[in-house]
Formats: sequence, C-alpha cells, structure tokens
Amino acid sequence: MNTDFPSLATTTGLIVVVALSLQALLAAVSLLVLVKTPTQRVQFGRKWPWVLIILVANTIGPILFLAVGRRPAPVADTAAQAPANVASTVQGLYGSEPGATGVQR
Repeated sequence: MNTDFPSLATTTGLIVVVALSLQALLAAVSLLVLVKTPTQRVQFGRKWPWVLIILVANTIGPILFLAVGRRPAPVADTAAQAPANVASTVQGLYGSEPGATGVQR
C-alpha cells in the first residue's frame, strides 16, 4: 500500500479549516440576523435562548434559527387601499377630464 501521509494530512487539515470557517460564518450571520430581528418576531419571545442555541448547537443551531426561529413579518393589506373600479383607476392615472391625454399645451 503506497499512501502519502503528508499530503493526506494536508488535505484533511484543509477540509477541517474550510468546515470550521463555514461554521463560524454561519454562526456570525445568524447572530447578526438575530440582532436585527425585532423581539416580537422571534420564537419564544426572547432572544437569549436563540443565542445559546446558535452558539452551543454548532452547525444545527444557526440553521434551526434561520429556518424556524423567526415569525413572518406582517403583511400590509394593499387590496383595501386599491381603487374600487376601473374608472377610478383610469381617472387617477390620466386625470378627471374624459379624453384628456395628459399633455398640456
């Protein structure tokens, strides 16, 4: 068996460094998102349990927070503000005069 151990150790070390870098980046991004997320949108109602989960659970903690740790933002109801019919939309876009082209002379 002809195995080159120094190159194997270098490859393994590189893989470990890349994996640890990705884990640290994922934790940093999820902590940044946690800081910017309002407390009302965080599951459990408090942020400190998520800090513990992110830091203690290594790779799974940040993924868990990003997937299920935040509630969706409330959506404004734009349909209630929309005009009731096509005539009012046309009037709002082109003016109140019928036949007006919007070009002033």
